[in-house]
Amino acid sequence: MQSEYFALEPAIVERLKDIEGILAINTPFSVDDMLQVINVSPSLNVIYVGDQVGESAGRGRSTPITQQWLVVLAVQDASAQLEETSNIRKIADPFIREILAKMQGFDPNIAGYRPFDRVNAGVQVGSAAGFAYFPFLFESQMMKSW
Repeated sequence: MQSEYFALEPAIVERLKDIEGILAINTPFSVDDMLQVINVSPSLNVIYVGDQVGESAGRGRSTPITQQWLVVLAVQDASAQLEETSNIRKIADPFIREILAKMQGFDPNIAGYRPFDRVNAGVQVGSAAGFAYFPFLFESQMMKSW
């Protein structure tokens, strides 16, 4: 029997929860929702982005699906201004390295899911009101038979 469809979300949260210094891990529905609720720094946001569906096999009964999950680091530096943002990147740097070390190649050990690969996020680094947002997109392929 296959695991639940969104089984990767709690596995990602569990994998990231022991990053030293992270004060919260949120699971908003979208990036827009994330931007409305961020008030803790540094924090992580785990967001289901969607699926990429491959070619069907076995007369359409089995289809490879690649789930995409966005991990967004949110950090704040009240001194960050449009003309001077290097300090906020210094704050983000150790967290970024830890996120990448934990997620690239991470095997969730969930039946039907493969280890994560990092891919282009498709979302730009952003900022608002002294916060900076650093997005990283990870994929895990699964083979589902429905």
